[in-house]
Amino acid sequence: MELKQLEFFISVAELGNMTKAAQQHYVSQPNITVAIKKLEDELGVELFKREYKKMTLTEKGHQFYTSIKHVLAELENSVAEIKDERHKLSGTVTIGIPPMISAYLFTPLLNHFRQEYPQWELNVLEEGSVGVSERVLADEADLGIVIIDNISPKLEAMPLFKSEHKLCIPSGHPFHSLAQVPFDKLKEESLILMKIDSVHRKNVLANCEACGFLPKIVLSSNQIKTNIDSVAKGVGLSFLLDIAKLERNDVQLISMDPPLTVTIGLVFRKNKYLSYAMKDLINFIKHFPYPQKIN
Repeated sequence: MELKQLEFFISVAELGNMTKAAQQHYVSQPNITVAIKKLEDELGVELFKREYKKMTLTEKGHQFYTSIKHVLAELENSVAEIKDERHKLSGTVTIGIPPMISAYLFTPLLNHFRQEYPQWELNVLEEGSVGVSERVLADEADLGIVIIDNISPKLEAMPLFKSEHKLCIPSGHPFHSLAQVPFDKLKEESLILMKIDSVHRKNVLANCEACGFLPKIVLSSNQIKTNIDSVAKGVGLSFLLDIAKLERNDVQLISMDPPLTVTIGLVFRKNKYLSYAMKDLINFIKHFPYPQKIN
């Protein structure tokens, strides 16, 4: 029984498909097929029910998956711990953060962290909350600062602060005197939204659909400045978190009805070994003075 066989088994069990498992490991599908067959022959049991384009675990397969998943996690953590001992004085942490949060939060956070922990290097990935969460689950990022209201149960989530997605309109727009804007009033408006891996986009679309219409999206962009400039020029309306510091008078923010309130938090994979660098960054992020901080 080889480690690679077990890794292939875990992937097929979680993805339910040999082709997807092969793509995940950058091997051909026959390699996966042969490895699973050899594993079943060695154990003397069927691990999967084979259906059309779908692999589901048998009862014995479930039992084996639970045990092996735990063993591989322990092995991965043990290897990481040994390697970490060599990097007590220097090391790198990869953190994912959505552009809308990064634009107004990450620079001051990074500056303070560098002053307190100059020995650690940060590698930053900018994607939407959905994309960042997927990166953390795939171990392509160590940590993520994301919207955690509907987070995967495979992630550990630490709430940091509350925020609200507000409608960004140009000065002089007919909505400017409203305290709140009902979603049905967006039916005739052009919208500028973040790309598809953002929670804010999903929330906006869900509320519009609940009002019986599909919004007219004229621009999808993760460039915050581009979106704000486009609003100011009358291209369409957009959304920003209320942590945004708008030092300009050609746009304004207004709450929606119902308000798009979200919880921003820190996430990392459950049962993941936390390196010295990760522990320092987690502790720092936890105690940073955020707006509307959750105690």
